[in-house]
Amino acid sequence: MPATRVPTLRLSLQLEGTDPFGAMEWVFASARRTGLAPAQLRFDQARVKSASQPVLHATLTAADASLLWLFLRRLESGIDMAVLGADVDDPDSEAPCEPTPAPRTVTPQVRSDAGLALPA
Repeated sequence: MPATRVPTLRLSLQLEGTDPFGAMEWVFASARRTGLAPAQLRFDQARVKSASQPVLHATLTAADASLLWLFLRRLESGIDMAVLGADVDDPDSEAPCEPTPAPRTVTPQVRSDAGLALPA
């Protein structure tokens, strides 16, 4: 019986700010709430010029590719991290797979309690 491929997201995140563990916690909690499963995790020192923030490389899987896209949209509202690259592999898609541009650029953000409040 041939092995079936599952939708996969290969992701690179730059963890910014003074609390990289807090940023990782937010990313992992969002992945868990979205229904994603970790397949592989790796850390590197940033290879971006003049940056000293660590980079998290993650491979995540999901039962449906739409969950991977939802997770990428959720990352857009994240703080203390920036998406450096994202590549969704959907075995059910007929379109050729191309790397997805980062949803936002690397910009410093200040963490505050006001940022945690829910909009009205």
